[in-house]
Amino acid sequence: MFDLIIQKDWDGLLLRLIIWAAVVFIAWIGMAIACFADMWSGVSTARSIGERVHSHRLRETVQKIKDYAGVMFPFMFIDIIGSLFSFYFLPFFQIIIAAGAIIIEGWSILENKKRKKSHAALIPELAKEIIQCAREKDAEALIETIQNLSEKNKANG
Repeated sequence: MFDLIIQKDWDGLLLRLIIWAAVVFIAWIGMAIACFADMWSGVSTARSIGERVHSHRLRETVQKIKDYAGVMFPFMFIDIIGSLFSFYFLPFFQIIIAAGAIIIEGWSILENKKRKKSHAALIPELAKEIIQCAREKDAEALIETIQNLSEKNKANG
């Protein structure tokens, strides 16, 4: 930006500042959206496997956003100092840290998806059915169902 200031190119300086502000805004919003997507994924998984959903998940998500912001904010100053040089044309640290947060939250979403897909969600239902088996044939049919599910789960990896 020094070069634009020295050349008194105020339009170019304004354009660069707008681009920087847009990139920083997108990085921060992207990080927050990734955190909320992870929360939504976790709540959806919990509901599908019959776990109780607590408001703790929202507090945990807000805390994660604060933690990521606590890392991104100090590096914003490095980006601002770097912006004074012509080769430092984007807020690289903001982009890298936001990308890291998005990757971490994406990984968590994938883990939730795997958990949701697993047949572990059927265990509470199967336990109820075992208890309710009144005849031996019912119990044998249920055991066969459990074995089939176990084989499918092993085949799906």
